[in-house]
Amino acid sequence: MTEALLLFALTELVLSLSPGPAVLIVMSQSLSGGSRSGIAAASGVALVNVFYFILSAIGLGAALVAAPTLFLVIKYAGAVYLCWTAYEIVRGMMYASGDDQKTPEFGRTTGSLFTSMWRGILIQASSVKNIIIFVSIIPQFIDPAKDTLSQFIALCFVSFIVEFPVLVGYAFVTAQLTTMVKSGKTVKYLDGLSAALLIGIAGSVAFTS
Repeated sequence: MTEALLLFALTELVLSLSPGPAVLIVMSQSLSGGSRSGIAAASGVALVNVFYFILSAIGLGAALVAAPTLFLVIKYAGAVYLCWTAYEIVRGMMYASGDDQKTPEFGRTTGSLFTSMWRGILIQASSVKNIIIFVSIIPQFIDPAKDTLSQFIALCFVSFIVEFPVLVGYAFVTAQLTTMVKSGKTVKYLDGLSAALLIGIAGSVAFTS
């Protein structure tokens, strides 16, 4: 069991470091709202992962994979929501473009922390790949000859202690870089980058199977 947990931890680390939708949503929220918003988004990702572990443990994951219509609805709803959020950021940039006397304070919170968490939840739940990964990969680390529930709990714990700190690290690094920004014009460029990241995530969610 120890060897399986270590191997799973390594697998989880590689997947977590990869710049997928979860990492990008954390970076986007950190760009627009600071590290607290990024951590809130990471918490949303972690909550969905726990839900996926529960589905895998009770055997519902395979059933959900067999219901493509449900996943299509969730996937496209998530993509539309992200595009709308990007539009709101761009609209805010255009609205503020006429006020050159003030330098925006970067790291401001655009929306509540709950909103950032909700975006993390939506993105993690919108990716069909995530549930397929949980259904196909997690069982590979389960020994059917032993208590499966305790193994699922252990894997869930390992997943959290590996992925969550990685996402928090992305949040802090991204937010720290933004604190070096002094120019109001550069802040607007970073807002534009945040919007572009959201659109990129939306495209990734909508056009990948």
